[in-house]
Amino acid sequence: MTKPKFGLIGTGVWAGMVQAPAAAHSDAVAFTAVFGRNRQAAEGIAAAHGVAVHDDLAAFLAAVDIVGICVPPAVQPQFALAAAAAGKPLLLEKPVAQDVAAAEAIAAALAERELASVVFFTQLLMTRVEGWLRKVRAEGGWFTGRIDGFGQVLTDPGNPFHATAWRAGAGALWDTGPHAVALLSTVLGPVTEVAATGGQGDFSVLVLTHAGGAVSTVSQRMDAPAPLPGETALFGVNGKSSPPPVENWMGESVAAYAAALSRLADPASAGPDALVMDAAFGAAVTRVLAAAERSIASGRREPVA
Repeated sequence: MTKPKFGLIGTGVWAGMVQAPAAAHSDAVAFTAVFGRNRQAAEGIAAAHGVAVHDDLAAFLAAVDIVGICVPPAVQPQFALAAAAAGKPLLLEKPVAQDVAAAEAIAAALAERELASVVFFTQLLMTRVEGWLRKVRAEGGWFTGRIDGFGQVLTDPGNPFHATAWRAGAGALWDTGPHAVALLSTVLGPVTEVAATGGQGDFSVLVLTHAGGAVSTVSQRMDAPAPLPGETALFGVNGKSSPPPVENWMGESVAAYAAALSRLADPASAGPDALVMDAAFGAAVTRVLAAAERSIASGRREPVA
């Protein structure tokens, strides 16, 4: 069978390091086109992987079957809505948007046209981590979880993402926060209320109340003063459980993106018990983070709309 044609919107560091290589070596799709406002960067990706460069969005959308988007969250909605209007299944970046209305508009547009979507919650799509998530979900009995994540993206000029403008403004809350909220929601259920506070620099702590009664915490910072280990742990009737460590983050990220492409090309390939990571779930994560942002500003617990 002919593989569906995949086109990538975005030419930044993450697109060049993960999305493009994963698409180029995918068994599920044929990487055929790239669209980006930075012509030089687009030509670099095109030359590396033998794909066409497009300057016109409509022509790009007409030339592909599946669209992947890797742009800042403030501009992702405009491309996502255009792709949905063109009838294209979507592989979105997290967060889907920082604006709740925009995230919900994307989910609604895809649902209206019955189009498949996956949000690239990287860790959740890594084979060993996804296996662990299925296991702990099946076990149940978890009353709390904790995720601590500390990085130096904002303070280390040698980090490949240091110069990313949107990360400097959004910080860990919107960059690493989506991963944490997605993982905890997947195991403990939807978040109904958030109490959050900010600390030194980019540091924030979120207390999440889940619909089933569980309460979890997220501590995060991207301007840590030194390299610091993080931890993800669940606690419940079966004791403590943590996901398997990620030994090669970049390599496993490429494999995770390839897995996401396979889901879009053949939704049944993920199996009947696959974790849900579609645009509607992405919009739910945005609602939680928006509530956390309100809580930091107000000093009060905030409901998740």
